[in-house]
Amino acid sequence: MALIPTRARPPSSSDATKRARLQRAQRLALGFLVAATLAYIGARLALPGHPWLHYVAAFSEASMVGALADWFAVVALFRHPMGVRLPHTAIIPRNKARIAATLGDFIQSRFLTSEKIEDGIRKFTPGRRLAKWVSRPANAARLLDLTRELIARVVASLDRESVRLFVKDTAARQLGRWDTSALVARVLRLLTESGRHQALLDEALTQLSQFLQHEDVREELVRAIARHMEFVPSTLNLDERLGRAIFQRLYEALQTVLDAVRSDRDHVLRRRFDAAVIDLCDRLQNDAAFRSQLSALQAEWACEPATQEAIGALWEDVRCWLDDQARDPRGALTEHLAAVIRDFAQAYARRTRLHLWVDRQLAGLAAPLVAKYGRSIGLFITAQVEAWNDAFMVDQIELSIGRDLQFIRLNGTLVGGFVGLVIYTASQLWH
Repeated sequence: MALIPTRARPPSSSDATKRARLQRAQRLALGFLVAATLAYIGARLALPGHPWLHYVAAFSEASMVGALADWFAVVALFRHPMGVRLPHTAIIPRNKARIAATLGDFIQSRFLTSEKIEDGIRKFTPGRRLAKWVSRPANAARLLDLTRELIARVVASLDRESVRLFVKDTAARQLGRWDTSALVARVLRLLTESGRHQALLDEALTQLSQFLQHEDVREELVRAIARHMEFVPSTLNLDERLGRAIFQRLYEALQTVLDAVRSDRDHVLRRRFDAAVIDLCDRLQNDAAFRSQLSALQAEWACEPATQEAIGALWEDVRCWLDDQARDPRGALTEHLAAVIRDFAQAYARRTRLHLWVDRQLAGLAAPLVAKYGRSIGLFITAQVEAWNDAFMVDQIELSIGRDLQFIRLNGTLVGGFVGLVIYTASQLWH
């Protein structure tokens, strides 16, 4: 994994704020040192005739010593004071590798443990938080927009021609290998065991009856019958009249049969239909020759150029439909996705046991991942820190803790001054 050179990163607004606060603290600490220096000079110059200024001089002298000592200690953490390469200075950049290794090992051993991760997930209760999040309408709308955008991006990123050829070839190849006989046999067996094949027969008879009642269908059948009556003179439309009469008789007879089959659950045609379905199931399951013939026909049909082109055209239609629907905020796909997200949110929010299940699953998933990749994460952190530019590393650490270190300088100035004052006062009392 390539490491991003940190020296190229632009400063953030947070860094700017931290830098401003650090500079104010530095100016304050420097101001105390300057004040101590001026106080010491002034006290020394005004000593004749003002013996009490000895105490001021002692305080300010010790303050300067404390301020300079703490300044040296603080600067030595980050760089060589005044550029002089004294021993045990520039501690942080000189020990960058050790700091990186310690930081990576610390995070791995103290944070990336299965027990801490599981405990953190239980306390965080992600299942309940997810329920609250998806229950908010604004978040549901955001999730819907994200889903639509994801679909649009995926569809737009596909190479249309390559994917079309892939779908066409793959679908045709799988269609040729598909064991259709076994699938159809299982479906028919399920239908016959539950008696639903009779319901399908009823629906087919109803549709046939309604189909024959359409006026355009009736006229087309009448003309077809008339065309086959070459022995009837076409004068006075006798052929069409006779065809209409024959059709009417046939239609009435067929409707009578259809009504009889639909009303009689034990009709002979129903029994024939039962026997035909059962025989077909048996042949699909047990007749090797019949299954072989169907497989050969299926493979031949799948290899037909027209079939492959139809599959490719179907995929292109699906792709165009998905693209249009994903971009249409009022389309059918958007409405369907919104309904799915809304129903999911409502159902999930009511099931507290499901929230606990989500917590357990996440904890159970995180524990082995941490056990497996914890060491890799620690090594990754170590590598990232080692790859930092020295100046960048020093700058980031100084921005984080430098302000507090400046207050150490300030405290050193005051504490040093008071200590010096106490020592001077004690020596005066001794003498």
